[in-house]
Amino acid sequence: MQTEFPKGLKTFRLIPYEVQDPVTNMAIDEALLELHIRGKCPPTLRFYGWEPAAVSFGYSQKVSERVSERLKELGLGMVRRPTGGRAVLHQGELTYSYVGPVGSKSVQQDYKEICRAFIIGLEKLGVEVELGRADSGYRSHEDCFEATTLADLHHNGSKLVGSAQLRRKESLLQHGSVILDQKQDAMAYALGLGSYAKTKENQEHSESQTALASKRHACLKDLVDVDRTSLEEAIGFGFSKVFDCTFSVYDLTFEEWQVVDSLKSDPEKYRV
Repeated sequence: MQTEFPKGLKTFRLIPYEVQDPVTNMAIDEALLELHIRGKCPPTLRFYGWEPAAVSFGYSQKVSERVSERLKELGLGMVRRPTGGRAVLHQGELTYSYVGPVGSKSVQQDYKEICRAFIIGLEKLGVEVELGRADSGYRSHEDCFEATTLADLHHNGSKLVGSAQLRRKESLLQHGSVILDQKQDAMAYALGLGSYAKTKENQEHSESQTALASKRHACLKDLVDVDRTSLEEAIGFGFSKVFDCTFSVYDLTFEEWQVVDSLKSDPEKYRV
């Protein structure tokens, strides 16, 4: 990352963008949390991508056989997150994770603090966003970006950033997705919001459902001329402002990879 961030009183760690398979991505996030609990990992901001593209599901989210079959048909991977929440498509987006100390007894207050870093970062790119509002029907939606929580960020009513948080002891993991350029037809089909039906009537229904899903999702590239690297830099800038920190950039350590491998050794841990 080329940007010179403001110098802060604290040093956070930044793990540069890297693409991993779905299970490895979840294991890395959880390993960083576990090592932070042990005092062996500093507050860490991580950016990453997915290969293959995949859908991640919340820790306790039920996934029907129909959804699983449709995702396989589309060539999308599946993985279960250690955090809660609903389904997220990891394609045409930037995934982030942050591991650090619990800052407040209130989960929502910690959400707001981390989201404030994104608000500042996106504002630097020329995009105004605001915190979402609690949606009483959240659990009835399978797609994370179809519903609203206090952990989300919206632009003109459309969701741009979705996040989920896990707290263990005095540490927390928050990870989420910033939509860059994502089409909604595949997710709409997989979750039964639309279909690839050949009849005109069903096709029109499919298109209307996909259009509705698209309105609920904001794509950053539709709002501003930005690439992934610029987005990472902006988010890092936001964190440096909110947490009064500077960044030390380095990859996973040998010990961290050992914990990752240990978590992955359980074949059921992240299986959907």
